[in-house]
Amino acid sequence: MKKYTKVVLLLAIILLFGLSFLGFKLLSKKTTIQSEKTIQQVSASLKISDGTNVQSFDISGFVGKTALVATQANTKVIATGTGVNAFITAINGRAADAKKHEFWELDANGSETQVGAGSYIIQNRDKIEWKINTY
Repeated sequence: MKKYTKVVLLLAIILLFGLSFLGFKLLSKKTTIQSEKTIQQVSASLKISDGTNVQSFDISGFVGKTALVATQANTKVIATGTGVNAFITAINGRAADAKKHEFWELDANGSETQVGAGSYIIQNRDKIEWKINTY
């Protein structure tokens, strides 16, 4: 009986160490996955091109906010309407000249946006640009 007890005790110890080792490995893997998720770099940029001057701004802190909010925080903006209905008429003192059929165009990642600045939500790695264009 003593021999049987020793074998059972030995098997229990081996099983306990095995489960502890397995638990440690799973915990380490989970921690690594969580660490990899938090390392993602957030970046976004804003460029203002008025036909003569170009200004650039880091707007990484505005990811998840609208292009209107980011632009207003970094430049002096004149707009008609507010929020989703805002139409930008001047940036940093440069007004779009209606007589020359000019307007401020909002581009994101090299393409004209399909929504206004008050509706466009900045995403990670976006390159936002305002430029004078004509119609």
